[in-house]
Amino acid sequence: MPASESTSGSSFGDSAGPVPSRARPLAVHTWASALAVTVIVLVWALAGAGYFWPMWVILALALPLAVHAWVALMRRRPGLWRRTHMSFALAVHTGTWLCLTLFFIGLWLASGAGAFWPVWPILGLAVLLAAHASVVFFTSEAQRDLNERIDVLTSTRRGAVAAQDAQLRSIERDLHDGAQARLVALGMSLGMAEQKLDAADPGAAREYLAEARAGAEHALRELRDLARGIHPPVLADRGLEAAVRSLADLSPTTVAVSVDLPTRPAPAVESAAYFVAAEGLANAIKHAHASRVDIRIELRERSLVLEVIDDGAGNADPLGSGLDGLRQRVQALDGNLRLASPPGGPTVLSVELPCAS
Repeated sequence: MPASESTSGSSFGDSAGPVPSRARPLAVHTWASALAVTVIVLVWALAGAGYFWPMWVILALALPLAVHAWVALMRRRPGLWRRTHMSFALAVHTGTWLCLTLFFIGLWLASGAGAFWPVWPILGLAVLLAAHASVVFFTSEAQRDLNERIDVLTSTRRGAVAAQDAQLRSIERDLHDGAQARLVALGMSLGMAEQKLDAADPGAAREYLAEARAGAEHALRELRDLARGIHPPVLADRGLEAAVRSLADLSPTTVAVSVDLPTRPAPAVESAAYFVAAEGLANAIKHAHASRVDIRIELRERSLVLEVIDDGAGNADPLGSGLDGLRQRVQALDGNLRLASPPGGPTVLSVELPCAS
């Protein structure tokens, strides 16, 4: 039986569907580079293992991979550059300069570590970086805020479009494999029942009609489950607190829910918070094998803050596709998602979503 409990006070996953992770292109790039390095080292070894010439190819492959990883990190963790009042472009420029600096030093070491010639290209590129930083930091505050807003909207719009596309594909797949197949079987059962009635075989017709009724019930149940996954009716009718408590009631583990919201937030904020709670709870049960989960929701200043805390095994993957989909959903609302999951737990999934005053 589901076990749930509520804390005192006002009344705190599988996400809406798998979302393509922005980490996948980086993973493909990493594996392709590793495969190329492996092949080259094998060729070197089979050719006699003399002078280690593969280091030149390794350096050439490492530079674009490092830049790719840096750009992916900046897109995934915008707080890293927003806290220092940088723009996304300046953050990418800074990382690229660091990667080129290490690349030049690597070339210098590989070529014998003679006169330190990398100082000249490093200084030249540093001058360009300093000029870029001067433009960013000495621009008027209003213009800087506008540029940052453009960067944020560009990034979050791309993530929101990807998340929406993945959700639509998931709905299409569920309809095709579930309700549509049952409705086709329902039509066939009704057709057979019609034939048996024409053949004056009411017993067989009654069996086909019973199958059709069962099929209709299954199709209706699947459609209801699909609609609940898109936007649960209880969320629209009774709000976030009731929706999260219904998740707790259906959970096979103990869930403590605490919600302190003086008013209902905007529907988009409620929906994002609900799916974060659902994903966090599902992950705690399925992957962390938690025996207790605490879901806390409150209004801090002008933001809705949601925390999902479990006592499971910890060591959750912050780059998983489910969390990436949630991150895109949250960032589309100018929110932030953070995950702390040390080995052995506890895991804390926290989200901050701006609310209109």
